[in-house]
Amino acid sequence: MKQMKSPDSLLNVSRRWRLMSEHRKLHPITYLSKIFKVVKDNILTLVFALFLVMKNGFKFEDIGDLIFPGILLLSAVIGIVIAVVEAVTTTYWIEDDKLFVKSGWLSVTTKELYIGRIQSIEATRNIVNQVFGGVILEVKTPGEGVKLDTISQTSAEALTHYLETRKQNLAEGTETVEHDQLKPSFEVYYQLKLKDIMLMSVTSGAMGTVLAVVFGLYTQIDEVLNISERLKPLQNQVAGSWLSIAVAVVSILVISYVIGIFVTALKYFNYELTYDGERLKIRHGLFEVKERIIVVKQIQAVEENKSFLRQWLGFTSFSAIITSDSAIESEEENIFGKVDILPFVTRKEGKKVMTQLVPDYYYNEVNRVIPLRSFRRYFQFSWLFIIIVTGLVQYYLFDKAWVAGLVFLAITFVSAWMRYKHSGYIIRNNQITVRETGLFSSTIYQLQEDKLISIHVKDHYFLKKAQLATVELRVSAGSIFTTATLHLMDRQDAEAIYDWFMQKEVRQYEES
Repeated sequence: MKQMKSPDSLLNVSRRWRLMSEHRKLHPITYLSKIFKVVKDNILTLVFALFLVMKNGFKFEDIGDLIFPGILLLSAVIGIVIAVVEAVTTTYWIEDDKLFVKSGWLSVTTKELYIGRIQSIEATRNIVNQVFGGVILEVKTPGEGVKLDTISQTSAEALTHYLETRKQNLAEGTETVEHDQLKPSFEVYYQLKLKDIMLMSVTSGAMGTVLAVVFGLYTQIDEVLNISERLKPLQNQVAGSWLSIAVAVVSILVISYVIGIFVTALKYFNYELTYDGERLKIRHGLFEVKERIIVVKQIQAVEENKSFLRQWLGFTSFSAIITSDSAIESEEENIFGKVDILPFVTRKEGKKVMTQLVPDYYYNEVNRVIPLRSFRRYFQFSWLFIIIVTGLVQYYLFDKAWVAGLVFLAITFVSAWMRYKHSGYIIRNNQITVRETGLFSSTIYQLQEDKLISIHVKDHYFLKKAQLATVELRVSAGSIFTTATLHLMDRQDAEAIYDWFMQKEVRQYEES
């Protein structure tokens, strides 16, 4: 276990931050980064505009044909100008224990974050920033967040150190900053080796994500370039035989699987988790290096996710659920508040590390409590829907639709069996552990009663007669919330969970 030391110069830089309240501008490389981002976001528009220009040729006598592509190119240029102006006018400073970020020219926006409420700090370095020494810094509180794109790495380290140190002083009631001490050094607790990254990528299931992204892009491009019409001869040829269809489907799945492996490997390249006794620092990535700091005490819940393939191989993953503001970025982890802590680890080692890093939680297996009378209810409505749709398709469109129907019936049956066999819960002191199970994977939520924001027990007439109910437990996560659900459990167990939660509400009422 190695130790990462903080240089003495960092403390001096941090103190200079405290003594200076002048407005600071972003790194000059921000302008290039902004241009690169606008071009990347409008790449399809630009390609389409250039395609129209090249197709029709650039002739002044046909100037009417250039109006539409010209508008598309002009919109991209305007986007670049707006992004550059925003970067030029952005300033940030610290005043009265608040971080201020001001931006805009005609319409000025000022954001302020109270240092004592900061929950996490994330540093990101894309390829451009890695070359020029810049850092994209995101500072988040439970209800707000600001993004500094881009500042120098030295400024980012000094600002991060000051914010974390000052936050601790505010928590301890210290009014001055002259006596701030360096935080304890971060120690490495977990690293992903190359062989682990490759095994993780092979078993990641990123193929589905790749297919969804490709399908979404294809739909958008097809609306503009009408690709479907151009591919109709090929589609008719492939649809002419079962062998051609099978080869096409297998080829698409294999290509998506390979792409998914590379995407996952690049994302988690050089993954490192360090800990200083209070905060977790997570760093990973190749072309885009991300570094995130989260406070352990502000974790809302712990989530363990494992596919049955990984479970069979003896591996799992652990994540922390935190609150954040999705206004900064639209990334999934910001919206849903899920941060990977141990993305690929054996369960024995994972429980050991999590017990050291987040000791307030219990990492136990659940009791399997779903009654047998719930089993058919997991698939009966799905079967009815599949049978009706298959019958309609079989009658009006495709005489072999019954084959696909049988496949879907089998899939829903297996999914129902897995849910019945492996779902459950266990209550230990102030924590409830809930396991949700699907077709390919299961998720285990470690939830503490003081972090739960609500509990819902749902049923209807037929469930009441069968003495069944569905329980939903919610905790704050990202900009919304996350929900752990136990479908069609015994009514007696649902009432036990509800009573356990209400005991907390009664205690809080009596204490107030």
